[in-house]
Amino acid sequence: MNFQRGKEILELNNFYKRFITAVFGVFFIALGILYLPEIKILIFENSFRIHILIIILIIIFILEIFFQLKQNKFSRNFSLFLYLFIYLLFFLHIIFLQNIFENWKHIFFYILSLIFIIDIFGYLSGKIFGKTKIGFINSISPNKTLEGYIGSISAGAIWGLISLLIFNTILDINLSTKILLIFSVIFTSILGDLYVSKIKRIIKVKDFSNILYGHGGISDRLDSVLPSFAISFWILFLL
Repeated sequence: MNFQRGKEILELNNFYKRFITAVFGVFFIALGILYLPEIKILIFENSFRIHILIIILIIIFILEIFFQLKQNKFSRNFSLFLYLFIYLLFFLHIIFLQNIFENWKHIFFYILSLIFIIDIFGYLSGKIFGKTKIGFINSISPNKTLEGYIGSISAGAIWGLISLLIFNTILDINLSTKILLIFSVIFTSILGDLYVSKIKRIIKVKDFSNILYGHGGISDRLDSVLPSFAISFWILFLL
């Protein structure tokens, strides 16, 4: 009984730690996007704007990968290099978003808030109601449950629709495109999280680094964010 009680307290503390650091992380990113300057770079006679916060995140992301390559012999394989390449491509989509859409900050904050809701409610639903393991996912991420995913999808869909209906000026797109965008972000966020979990299992680490209290490294937190921005860019660009 005492052991079970201790486990419940530990899990509650982990949630508070995860929630508080996530809130501070979103707050830090928001301040960075709003107040840090943009840098203009000339490429093939075309001027591109790159926000300095994005540059900082790219640098830390690359440093974490090189840290693993240096310190962890299991990381020296094709899977990690492929992960590095794919996620650097995802970073490019944030730069494209910034340069193509005038209201890119509104889009940025909307997608970030959606990912935050998906992550937090998925974690809560899994801890409170989670009982049903999913066979093919269990080998990648044993703590994931069907109930957790239902919580993620439900909360993400509700927040995504309500926020776009209330703040209709965020994205001037039709309803069907909004629904496509919301569910694409939800499922891309889930797949991104699973993909990075798989990479970490391959290289035998829990986190890429311990730079973020309770969350691991920058790479651990960008698992869902970067692919979600990539799919959002293509939906908004093509539709």
